[in-house]
Amino acid sequence: MKARTSFEKQVAASNVRLTAIDPKVTEWGVKNLFNHPAFRVPSGLTTCGDCGHKFRHEGKGKYVVCPHCGHRLMIKDTLNRTHKESTYFAVLDTIDGLQVERVFILTVEFKKSQPLNFYNVEVCRLWLNAKGQTALTSKARTIGYYRDCFNWGSEIELRNMSDVHHIIANTWHYPRYKAIPELRRNGMKGALPDCHPFELMKALLTDTRIETLMKAGNHRAVKYFLSNKSMLDKCWNSHKIAMRNGYQIKDYGLWCDLIKLLDKAGKDTRNAKYICPVNLKVAHDLWLDKVTSADEKRRKSEELAKAKKEEKRFYQTKSCFFGIVIRDKDIEVSVLDSIEAYQNEGEAMHHCVFKCNYYSREDSLILSAHDKDGNRIETVEFSLTENKVIQSRGVCNTNTELHDRIVKLVNANAHRFIKARASA
Repeated sequence: MKARTSFEKQVAASNVRLTAIDPKVTEWGVKNLFNHPAFRVPSGLTTCGDCGHKFRHEGKGKYVVCPHCGHRLMIKDTLNRTHKESTYFAVLDTIDGLQVERVFILTVEFKKSQPLNFYNVEVCRLWLNAKGQTALTSKARTIGYYRDCFNWGSEIELRNMSDVHHIIANTWHYPRYKAIPELRRNGMKGALPDCHPFELMKALLTDTRIETLMKAGNHRAVKYFLSNKSMLDKCWNSHKIAMRNGYQIKDYGLWCDLIKLLDKAGKDTRNAKYICPVNLKVAHDLWLDKVTSADEKRRKSEELAKAKKEEKRFYQTKSCFFGIVIRDKDIEVSVLDSIEAYQNEGEAMHHCVFKCNYYSREDSLILSAHDKDGNRIETVEFSLTENKVIQSRGVCNTNTELHDRIVKLVNANAHRFIKARASA
């Protein structure tokens, strides 16, 4: 891709001047991003995956400390002699007044009786200037929807950014980072929120509200609103008043839904009496009941008819995902494929997936998790921009014992949604 704008020309010039990362960065990744195995055979003979030392261990715990190298290892009961894993990680760097997120794929190979072996390959670089303009330099993509479909022998050059680049950039980053002065000025200091690092940097340069939250040290709010940008527009004024009153919001998804419910009930969403409840869940459920009671008589007719006005748009944006069903031996997770399905889900699970118009959110997809008998377990919201689960709620917004398993199952099948969207 040929550089056309002055910004792209600057990126192309700076791209060739970036040097290799410090070996300490790779060592950090090897130490912190993987579960290091201890190969244990049925006799109890255990081999350290890090240093290759053999020792005997018959304990029932999941972890053990190697008596030779002192590393904490995860017990892996297997007769296999090798174990190989790969993951992406990022380094935040600066050059020529530009901010860049450098994304690497790190591979670790564990072999019995041998020290661990590891190597990394730089995949892409996401660039940002002080005005918030963005560009990408990357290795070439090959044919395929999977995120690892890169031509590893190609050069890192200017290319068009795709969803895959955005996904792999949403990863762990080396804690010691560099930032351009404009980002430092806008609050990028110390530990960063657990969110997409590139989206965070872009928002800090283009959205004063995210800048305000960062300077206040409210990482929980930054993480939520970066994944739910539409909610930031709707709840910002209420949020300012809540912060002014020293109110601590522990669950931003629930609190933002409360604001929407208050608005539906005709209450003042700038009144601390309503937006700063002592018990957030109790207040959320209270106003959910009031809204439901007020609408009960006309809900089956008026509300459904009103919702169906958005049915055409709903099918245009979501029909490509209909029919996707994710299963394991106990759980089945399926996409809600109609406005009526959203209504039934909200009534059965006693939460606001229908009342708060989740069907109209173009950047998210709602799925319903059932057990093998067809009983509802949790309702899952999958972000189409982050390509991961951002919340999963059981009856009355509680988490079930299968919560982590459901989230892991849906995230493991994220590629199916990417493929469905790409083929639409």
